[in-house]
Amino acid sequence: MNQHEDKYLREKINRIIERQKEGKIIIASHKDGSGLPTREDLEQGLIRAAHPYDYAVGKAGFLKYDSEIGMYEFIVNPGEKQPSVLANYKQLSLAEAALDEPRRRIEIQNGDTNVVFTHVQHWKNLYELLREVNTELARLNSGIVVWKINQVNNEQAEVEEHLYHEAVPQLRNGQALAYISGYAYDEDRIPAYIGLVGYKTSLESLRVTLFSGKTLQMVQEGVGDVWLTPRDRYEQVWQPMPEYTSHQVGSISRMAVPGKWEPEDQYAYLLVFHGSVDPAQELIRLFIERLKEALEMPIMDEWALVLWKLAQHQKLVQSLTTGGDCLLGARINLQANWQELLENLLINQEISLAN
Repeated sequence: MNQHEDKYLREKINRIIERQKEGKIIIASHKDGSGLPTREDLEQGLIRAAHPYDYAVGKAGFLKYDSEIGMYEFIVNPGEKQPSVLANYKQLSLAEAALDEPRRRIEIQNGDTNVVFTHVQHWKNLYELLREVNTELARLNSGIVVWKINQVNNEQAEVEEHLYHEAVPQLRNGQALAYISGYAYDEDRIPAYIGLVGYKTSLESLRVTLFSGKTLQMVQEGVGDVWLTPRDRYEQVWQPMPEYTSHQVGSISRMAVPGKWEPEDQYAYLLVFHGSVDPAQELIRLFIERLKEALEMPIMDEWALVLWKLAQHQKLVQSLTTGGDCLLGARINLQANWQELLENLLINQEISLAN
């Protein structure tokens, strides 16, 4: 069983816990992953104080440095208004975490409290996962500090289906990044669809880059980088994810949205998403529907399979590179001579106008 433990962190937190049990309020010198408030969080001006104190925190009290733990003890000045951050001050406790790699979960059991992190990037080093877990626990003000992470084998557990078997790809523009929930792009590296999850400010930065047609970098650990060049206009749908303090946004090329094409368009895109019962059959159905919409000639449903195979053979339809929640995709050449193709099929009696 693989594991990573931070004994230094355990000893440090144990010393803090001992002081908290004595009724002391411990304040961190800086953000250190413990989840304790820092002296800057006290929201009042710090002034150098006379011995035995180091700082006066307004009229609220004093800070006294504890060299053994590298932190401060806050001594309350009775009767004075206290910093608001102390209203949610937590007693710390140590815990271990279990990484269930097949299900991409980290579970922490701390007394009666059970904390579960899902969609864990299990390919990262255990020490990095430990740091990220403690950062999130501190953000939640849980009072829990994980000092050890164990990689467990849960062979009997039902393995959850994930969008990616490997690392989740990221989209970057040089200033911001977000995780990609799904994508589809053609042989010219033009994105037909990009689904993203991230902080709103990052998503807004990437939106500006996408809409301005500037190059975007798709990065996937262990796979490589792909440089995408957006073209034309994109339709967007935003969905807040308050439980993760994030947003999800889907950007779909205008040429993949029914009714949004224009007569001079060279191509149209077909996209099949997660949840389709028969993705391959759905792609052919979309193919016929898009031809009906885009071409000024009658198209019958019965011709679907014959037209699809011939169009693929003549490279009038080309597959898109897809991943994540986008299962299949294709690009149709709308400027091809479809009328001649249909006439030849009728002459050769491969299709018929008869019902």
